[in-house]
Amino acid sequence: MNILIYLCILIICLLSLYFFKLFLSNFGLIITMITMNLISLILSFKFVTLSTINLNANTICYITMFTSLYLLIETMKKEEVKKIINLNFFITVFASIFLFLMSYHTESITDSISINMKNVFITNYRILITYPISTLLSNYLLVALYKKIKSLYDLPFITTVTTYLVIGLVSNLTFYLGAYLNIFNIKTILESSLSTYMIGLILTVIYSLILPKYISKKVVK
Repeated sequence: MNILIYLCILIICLLSLYFFKLFLSNFGLIITMITMNLISLILSFKFVTLSTINLNANTICYITMFTSLYLLIETMKKEEVKKIINLNFFITVFASIFLFLMSYHTESITDSISINMKNVFITNYRILITYPISTLLSNYLLVALYKKIKSLYDLPFITTVTTYLVIGLVSNLTFYLGAYLNIFNIKTILESSLSTYMIGLILTVIYSLILPKYISKKVVK
């Protein structure tokens, strides 16, 4: 069942990226990047199991965010892309602060439909700190590596997959160690991190195979 749900999420992310790029060009990519980042923040509090593999539930949205950034790098100057990364970071920080503060909200006696957010966001407050930092670090590293690799091998598949081999490892290890060190043992942290990393690599390969289609699409006026 989880595999089917994950497949549906992948299709939704692929279509969202495609149509936002098709109709809104770079602005659509920026919207996609920020939206996927915020969804990833929420999903980063949950783990899912695919067959026997445990991974973070935000993996597909996180890879979609990276793919949006790849496409922005292809069409924008490096300085402009960095401004978008900074904007994405500050939005994530503000979202984390709001989630933390709203988790202290106390329901009224007659309120029977409110969601108790305290057990999620306050108990796991380290994720709210670690996620924005690991995302900012990986995004900046992505820009630096993508440009260098592209200058050597100007092929979308090689460039994106090779870039992810580095940034995916850095991002996952930074996030998992920051969020779960002294909560889980090192073995569990490394296993979960590497599982998420490998699934992210598979998703990156899928995105990379269709990336030329996204690059070649012109905006519909």
